[in-house]
Amino acid sequence: KAKAKAMPLDGCHNTQVVFESLLSSCEVVNCKRVKVQTKGSCLAFAVDKTDGITVYLSPESRGAQIVTSKSSEMNVSFPDGPGEDADWIELPIPEQFVTTVGDDNKLRSKVSELYG
Repeated sequence: KAKAKAMPLDGCHNTQVVFESLLSSCEVVNCKRVKVQTKGSCLAFAVDKTDGITVYLSPESRGAQIVTSKSSEMNVSFPDGPGEDADWIELPIPEQFVTTVGDDNKLRSKVSELYG
């Protein structure tokens, strides 16, 4: 099986994409209501200016980075364990953060308590 380096999605609406593996990343920009699923390995997902996305991770991609900016209604879904019979867990990707200035004049940001 051949692997692609990267996969960009730009300006897609109501789109579902399933791919085997990527050497680098899957980039989603200016999209609405999309679902992206890797069946193999993918190191990173970049989500920018997108409203409504679910990223489905395979067991091999569970450690992938998901970098988001200017996006909303984001979820990540992954299997609870090995095997095809494993239950899937879906969690929201935080959109809201709380930032404060520390005594050392450095910013500290943490996920809002809305996300528990």
